[in-house]
Amino acid sequence: MKPIFRSLLAASPAARPLAKKARVVGMLALAVGTFATPLLGPSTCNAQDARIVKSMATLKGQTAKLGGPKIDGKDPVGGKEAPALYFGSTKMNNSFAVVDEVPAEDGRGMTATLFVKGGDEYIRVTTNVPKPDGSGRAIGTILAGPALEAIKAGKAYYGEVPILGTPYVTGYEPIKGASGEIIGIYYVGYSRDDLLARVEGRLAYARTLLGISDDQAAAWKAYEDVSRANVKTMRVAHQAMLTAEQSGVVVDRMRAQTAEMESRLDARKALQPVTEALYKVLRPEQRGRADVVLLLLGKSGGGVEF
Repeated sequence: MKPIFRSLLAASPAARPLAKKARVVGMLALAVGTFATPLLGPSTCNAQDARIVKSMATLKGQTAKLGGPKIDGKDPVGGKEAPALYFGSTKMNNSFAVVDEVPAEDGRGMTATLFVKGGDEYIRVTTNVPKPDGSGRAIGTILAGPALEAIKAGKAYYGEVPILGTPYVTGYEPIKGASGEIIGIYYVGYSRDDLLARVEGRLAYARTLLGISDDQAAAWKAYEDVSRANVKTMRVAHQAMLTAEQSGVVVDRMRAQTAEMESRLDARKALQPVTEALYKVLRPEQRGRADVVLLLLGKSGGGVEF
C-alpha cells in the first residue's frame, strides 16, 4: 500500500490542496494527540508543557527584577537549617511574594518553588506547593527523584514527577551564582490531578500551536472563558452521574445520564458562537490548524466536553 501523503502529492494539481491539508492535519494530530485523552483520566506530559515554559519565564522574571542570586548566611525554613538564598538584597527564605506571583499571573493551580543548595541537598526555602496533609506550605522539605539527578548534572528537567506523593507536571532549572556554580533551583509545576489546571495547560498549548496574535486575543479569550465554564459545569454533571450509578436505582441513573447529556449539549451550544467568532479572525494558515486543534479539544472525554 502506498503512503497516502506521497500518493496525494503525486496526484493532479487539483488534488494537491487536499494533500497539503491532509499532511497538516496528520502532523498536528500527532502534535496534539494528548488533547484527545480523557480529562478525568491519566495523561502523559509533553517534554516541555507550554504553560510550564511560560510560568518558568514568569518566575525567572520576578527574581531577575530583584538582582542576581547569591547565598549569604543561614536562615531556618520549616524547622530545617538552610543557607539563605538572596536575589539582590531580597532574601527568599520564608518570603512568598515571588512564588505567589506565578499563579497570580499564570492562573489557578500553578505552583512555584525556589530551592537552595545545602551540602548535597536542595531545600525548599520558599514555595506554594502544599504539604500532603494540607497543613501549610512545604518549606524545609528537600528535592528527590529524576529532577535532582538532572540538576546535579547541570541540566534542566521538564516532565512529570511525584512531589511529596502527588503527580505534578513540572519544570526545574538550575540557579547559578556569579561564578557559574549551582546554588539553587527554579521550579514551576501543576498537579496532574487538578482538572482545571490541566485544562489551563491544554488551552495554553492550543494557543501556542495556533499562534494567536494580539489582534486575535479578545476572540481567543472569549473561547477560553466559555471553555472553562463548560468544564466546571460538565464536571458537576459527570460527578452526579457517577453518584447515581453507585446507587443502583435505575430511575436515578437514567435521570442523571439525561442531565449529563443535556449539560453536554448546552456546553456545545455555548461554545459554538465563540468558536465561530474565533474562526473568523484566524488567518488561512491558522484555520488549518484550528480544524484539528479545536476539534480535538472539543472531543476531550472523561465526562468533560469543551
